[in-house]
Formats: sequence, C-alpha cells, structure tokens
Amino acid sequence: MNNTGIDETAVEEEIVQLCIPCRVLAICLYSILSVVAIVGNSLIVLMILYFRRLHTPTNVLILNLAIADLLISLLCMPFSYWHVIIFDDQRWVFGALFCKLFAYLQATAVFLSSWTLVVISFDRFMAIMFVMSPWLRLTRRRAILLVLITWTFSLVMALPLLIVNRTFRDGITDVIICQERWDVLEQFFGPDTQIMHTYTTVVFALQYCMPLLVLVITYTFIGIKMWNSRVPGIDQSENSRCLMQERHDSVKKLIPMVLMVSALYAGCWLPQNLLMNIMLTYRPSIASHPYILYMWWIAHTIAMLHSIVNPFIYYTRNQKFREGFTYFLRFLPFVEFHGFHLLNDNNRTHAVRIVNMVAYMPVTGGKKPEESKESKSSISR
Repeated sequence: MNNTGIDETAVEEEIVQLCIPCRVLAICLYSILSVVAIVGNSLIVLMILYFRRLHTPTNVLILNLAIADLLISLLCMPFSYWHVIIFDDQRWVFGALFCKLFAYLQATAVFLSSWTLVVISFDRFMAIMFVMSPWLRLTRRRAILLVLITWTFSLVMALPLLIVNRTFRDGITDVIICQERWDVLEQFFGPDTQIMHTYTTVVFALQYCMPLLVLVITYTFIGIKMWNSRVPGIDQSENSRCLMQERHDSVKKLIPMVLMVSALYAGCWLPQNLLMNIMLTYRPSIASHPYILYMWWIAHTIAMLHSIVNPFIYYTRNQKFREGFTYFLRFLPFVEFHGFHLLNDNNRTHAVRIVNMVAYMPVTGGKKPEESKESKSSISR
C-alpha cells in the first residue's frame, strides 16, 4: 500500500504499461489537476489568513482542510504519476530519503483531509443540536487544539510507511525502485504479508469507513433537526428574533456546502479503496492482469479530483469565499470585480475611516458635515 491507498508492489511485479495515447492523456489530466488544486487551495489559505472577517473558528478547520488538499496536490499527484506513468519501468529517481518522506507525507495528507472533514461535521453537529449550550460552542482555541489533534493522529497513522518504504535495485529491469518492504517488521510482528494486510485494513477502516460513517450520522441528525426547526416565535423580542433568524439562515446555507464536501469525499475515494482491497484479496493473480495499471490510473485520478472540489464548492456556495476569489483573481480579464465587504474590518479600512474623520474636523469640529448647527439647534428646540 502506498500514499493513496493502493498496493503498488502488485503493479510492479510484472511490467504493465499504459498505451502512448493513454499516457499523454494521463499527463494532461495530471497537469490540469495539479495546477487547479494548487491555485484553488492556495487561494483559500491566503484569503483566510488575509481577511479578518474570515478569522472564525470554523474557518480554522477549513484552512486545515485546504492545507491537507494542497499537500495532496503537491505530493500525491506529481510523484505517483511520475514513476508509474512517465517511466515505462516505474523507476525512482528522487533518492532513498525522499522515497520514505514522500510516502509518509502523502499518507499523512490523506488522513488529515478525511479527519478534518469529520471534525467540521462534528462542529456543525454540536452547533445545531446544542444551540443553547454556549460552553459547547467552537472557539478559536478549541479549533486550534482540534487541528493539532488531527495532525498528530495523521502523522502517527502514517508512521509505518516511513519505516517500510525503501529503495532497491530491481533484478529484472535493473533500475532503482521505491517500494514498501514489510519484511523489515517481520521479526517483530510476524509474516510480512500478514502485517501488510493488517495495516491496510486498519487504514481502510480509519481513513475511509469510519470518517464516512461519522459524516453520515452527523449530517443525518443535522438534516432532521433543520427539517423540524421553526422560525423564532412572537414571544421573543425583535432583536432576539432577528439574531436567531440570521443564525438560522446562515446555518441553512452552510449545511448544503459541508454535506456536498462530504459526499464528494466519499465518491472520490471509493474507487481507490475498492481497488486496494481487491488487489490485496486476489494478489498476486491480479498483478498480471493487462488492465491493472489502467484501473489504478482511473481510480487514482478520481481520488485526486477530491483535492480540487473543495475550492469550487466554497466558490459556488459561500459568498465570502466567492468575494475572496474575485479579489485575488481580479487581474484576470474574465473576472469581474465590483468591490465587496470582506475588507471592511481590515486595518486599511480602519485607516480610511480615520482619514475621513480627520478631514471632517476642520469644518465641523470632528463631526460629519450633515450634523450642522441648524440640525443641532432644532434638536434642542
């Protein structure tokens, strides 16, 4: 099993190659996916850090999700495609150290992405199911703590790949290959095939099945709660009704976005995980299948699509993120930028307000022009 949940050793037991047109198509798709994923997720990271109005606890989690997807687009796509598709013999040209580091960081990024989605769904669950419990509300400190926990969990779960991945010279092709060698743990945990199967099963459960189960449960309860919710009654004050209505509307807008993110995660990673389990169950007979590399390429490409869907969802479903995208891409000729409110709370806007106040002082004594003496005297009368 490698960074994306596929047992690449099965692919490499016999040299199976993509046809030239398929290889060209794969390289083109890889290039498009890489550029879109890197640009989209980088913009999300940039706008959350830049705009003060986006400095919310929930956006701390979204920032972590964007970082995870950015790592996937930087680590998983280039190097997986490089030594499987570009080279006929799947050679590794990046050295022994990067053989270990890339596999480790790739698996960490995948775990980080899936469990950040879980944390976001659990945050929405607590905010909606226990709306009258302020002590359960997500704060910035709690959000940072959850981010640290997800990073620690992801780094620990990917740790075996840091140990078993190594380079060696293939006896058939006489090239250096980066591959998992589970025999290094054989003296501690038994036969290497049993270790690999156990770890792969645990990863499949913790990286895909359990997160998907949590997402389904939390969003099912959220949907039921939202379906049965009602508009604030007339027994409340006007301000209270307005605040609750505003919160109710914002939550209703947020739910489809996070639900769509979770559904796309499940769909994008399903082919990859299914292929992984099939290859482990029927190995080594499936390794000689003439279309095994085609199946791997299709499943891997669908999985990598997940790293670009989140920026598109935030752009289409969230006005603040849409304004942020247009702000940073306003130099493009096809992007229409008409100004927005995200900068209202930034330092430069405060400076503009101060300048305006100083400009009014010589004329009105620190008051705006409309506050003239006549209006003041009329008020006194």
